[in-house]
Amino acid sequence: MSLNKIPDTISYNEVLDKGCSLSPIMYKKIQIKNQNVKAVKELLVEGNEYQKGNEPGSQWYVKKSNKYLLRTKSLQEFSYLIYPKGDCIIPINPKKYINLKLEKGDILLSKDSNIGEVAIVCASECEDKDFSSGIVKLNIKEEYDNYYVYAFLKHSSFKEQLNALCPKGATIKHAGERWMQCRIPFPNQSNKEDIINWISECVQIIMDMERIIADKAQKIFDIINITLISNQTDEEYIYEYPTLSNLLTERRLDAAIYCKEYAEKIRLVEAFKGGYWTPSEYGFSVMPGPSLEIKLLKTRIDSDTYKKGFYQLLLPTNLSEYGTVNKVQYLGTKKQLPLLKKGDILFGEAGFQKGRSTVIVEEIENCTTNAHGLYARRQDGDLRKTIYFRSVFDWYRRMNLIDLMAVGGSGGHFSPEYFEYIKIPKFDEQVIDEIVSLYHTPDVVDYGTNSKDYSQWGIMQLDKKVKKLKDELTIILDKIINDEQVEVG
Repeated sequence: MSLNKIPDTISYNEVLDKGCSLSPIMYKKIQIKNQNVKAVKELLVEGNEYQKGNEPGSQWYVKKSNKYLLRTKSLQEFSYLIYPKGDCIIPINPKKYINLKLEKGDILLSKDSNIGEVAIVCASECEDKDFSSGIVKLNIKEEYDNYYVYAFLKHSSFKEQLNALCPKGATIKHAGERWMQCRIPFPNQSNKEDIINWISECVQIIMDMERIIADKAQKIFDIINITLISNQTDEEYIYEYPTLSNLLTERRLDAAIYCKEYAEKIRLVEAFKGGYWTPSEYGFSVMPGPSLEIKLLKTRIDSDTYKKGFYQLLLPTNLSEYGTVNKVQYLGTKKQLPLLKKGDILFGEAGFQKGRSTVIVEEIENCTTNAHGLYARRQDGDLRKTIYFRSVFDWYRRMNLIDLMAVGGSGGHFSPEYFEYIKIPKFDEQVIDEIVSLYHTPDVVDYGTNSKDYSQWGIMQLDKKVKKLKDELTIILDKIINDEQVEVG
């Protein structure tokens, strides 16, 4: 729901106030029908509205440390919680750590760069972490519910207001304190406390589910890692530099696959007592996604919302760290494109998303990807084996092996022919079952709005519920903005 409206007419004085600019964007009006609103500043502790972040300077960034700095990138649109992607969270020299003491329920807002993005602190995820000077921590007054305020800060209406207030044309935007002028609406109904409580509880459930998703993804990694380390052959291993014979066998001259780091990490699988399969031995073939360049498609219409007859577009850029899809886009074209189907694994093959992956666990209609996506497929569509393969592949990604295998390193490409470098350890069936159940549990889920028994759900079921709750929350928030009757259960 957009609140922006360009007026049909503007006055001469308005033009003068805008520096004689005739750009339509300068005259956008933000319309909130509900008049029971408060500026963000009114919700903050007077005289101590926010806490500034810490900026140690890049010279204090280090490779390893027990102290970290949250950057503005760690606040992402698709996540309620701090997002641990790449350099979003960087280690810093402990001498420059000032302990900003983040606690559960604290709201962080990016005022620089990706302005208007917010995240809320969940439990102990931010222990030993400061946040950068581009971020502020909001000090909400006790009489207001943090989670209710956060829900509206996360709603598109907040960012629309902020964008309208910020200077246009800058390469890197800075919001200053303009975000404090943005308005937060409150319900007018007699049961307004029930509505606020429902929104607060919904936000907390989403937070909890997102945390459990991250925990389960970590547990999958830990199971694979521990099982490999604890079941190694007794054969002595000494790293040796590559020989000409090695180069001729691999038919590759890029140094990364011959380095000591690669050799020691891949040996964890090669020396696994149970042995291993290659992807082809495990029944998988790998194919590249189609090119979606306009010169090849002839006709192309992109959309962020569903339109009849359009393709669902799963892009590698929208794959999360945890094997889920952050966002689905849509593509309209007359050209017939290859389709993804249930049981496929979608991989990112280039850039920062290289190695990220997800499994298509349900029947999906008219769905495709692009040329930066690779998909692995078994003819029998065996979901159990597919999920296990995806989990092992993600272990390779997190161990930095995918970057080492790829041409061009962390910013390079992982081509289909490199998939045979992936060795799939032959774990016991019960270990595989444990891994699979952490990712996908279709038979133990109640998606009812009020269901709270979700601790045993798999990642994919939790993610589906999170998306459902976010949609329900958006509908309620839209109604509050428009001063419409709200019903909550």
